[in-house]
Amino acid sequence: MRHQGLPLLPTPTQDERDPLRWPVWLKHCAIITASMTNFVTNMAGSGLSVAVPELMQEYHKPESAAVQLLTYNFLFLSIGNIFWVPVAHKFGKRASLLLSMALQAGTLVWCVTATSFSSLLAARCVQGFAGAAGESIVPEIAADIFFLHQRAAMMSIYVILISSGSAIGPLVNSLMVQYLPSSWRAFLWLCFALAVADIGLMLFLCPESNFRRPEWDVAAIEPDATEAKATQETFFEHEPQQEVYTVHRPSLADIILPVRLDRELNFTMSSLLEAPPYLFSSVSVGLMQIAALIGFILACFGGGLLSDLINSRIARRRADGQVRAEDRLLSLIPGMAIGPAGCVLLAFACQNHLHWAAIAVGFAMVSFGTVYTPNIAITYLAHRHQRDAAQCLVLVNVVKNLVAFMFLYEAVEWVQSQGYLQLYLVMFALGVVTIAAALPLYLFHGKRHVE
Repeated sequence: MRHQGLPLLPTPTQDERDPLRWPVWLKHCAIITASMTNFVTNMAGSGLSVAVPELMQEYHKPESAAVQLLTYNFLFLSIGNIFWVPVAHKFGKRASLLLSMALQAGTLVWCVTATSFSSLLAARCVQGFAGAAGESIVPEIAADIFFLHQRAAMMSIYVILISSGSAIGPLVNSLMVQYLPSSWRAFLWLCFALAVADIGLMLFLCPESNFRRPEWDVAAIEPDATEAKATQETFFEHEPQQEVYTVHRPSLADIILPVRLDRELNFTMSSLLEAPPYLFSSVSVGLMQIAALIGFILACFGGGLLSDLINSRIARRRADGQVRAEDRLLSLIPGMAIGPAGCVLLAFACQNHLHWAAIAVGFAMVSFGTVYTPNIAITYLAHRHQRDAAQCLVLVNVVKNLVAFMFLYEAVEWVQSQGYLQLYLVMFALGVVTIAAALPLYLFHGKRHVE
């Protein structure tokens, strides 16, 4: 089956329950409502970054202790991926997302009503664990309901919502901290309302996408693929037996390519801009997130629709019209330049206290890179390792959030002892190494290994 000269892969079945046969409007509603779980999680997780001074004053804690409300939230966001994906494969992706959002709504109420710092910290840990479900499950839903040549554009919805939550949270909370007497608690009530609303939307607009196809369609996607001939039942899912076919194990480059380091910016931005010479108010600090949103929107177009167009054009020029995973890596070139360059600009702007506009431009450039690159990388990973996509995405999200936790855990003391220059240049180096890992994947990896 073909559409506009491209093969429809995976090939849809005649079964009406096949999610590939859903109406287009239902597919879009499903991916948006499912991705909203990530938006709420990151909005609630990052939003307290602008309320650190208020938290220090209310609970009589130093900054290093107050920041733990943010760092441990992301630590448990990493750990939770290991739990939620097996549950999704056993009991359904929709049921897992509904359960996780219900648990997250409950923990948000716990955060609001917590009377001690220890209770609030425990609630934030559970909230991070509950919110982890969407990070690995939503890309699987996108793979369930969209064809290969559509996935980058649809994955951009997932990436823009998961990233914009980290920007909109501090922006909204800064206004609430400035103008509402209940300060950060009102913000968490707002997150609770969004969580409840998303539960309602998923009940009606996000059907279950788990569907067992009669046979793997890998041979149609990669002509040299080895056919799976048997399956075995496990707690996690019906998996093809590993001794029957050869699976290309994901390399280290595959795993680190989607790593994002944007959360460190949110957690260090407040202490920088509220101090001399800037003396920004909480609202002004929050408004800096507008620069991030501009970067996110531009990256959403470039890393989604534009990537699909480039990939489709390459496929049409082939005699067989095959869509190959490695073709997507060509679209990484803008991200290779803009994201790391933003880190360098931020390093010198923050260290030398340049005009706030320079910081805003650097923030927008880094934000562009943190949406553009992971969107393409995750789409490539899900395409390349189709049989093991769920396990790969779990590993990606665990590594991503552990790296974020390690940076955030040391960010305050790191900046105080070494300054912003070293912090952002280390981020620059990690970004360059991570993106450069795509080069051998494109030149050598795809030619030697095929699933």
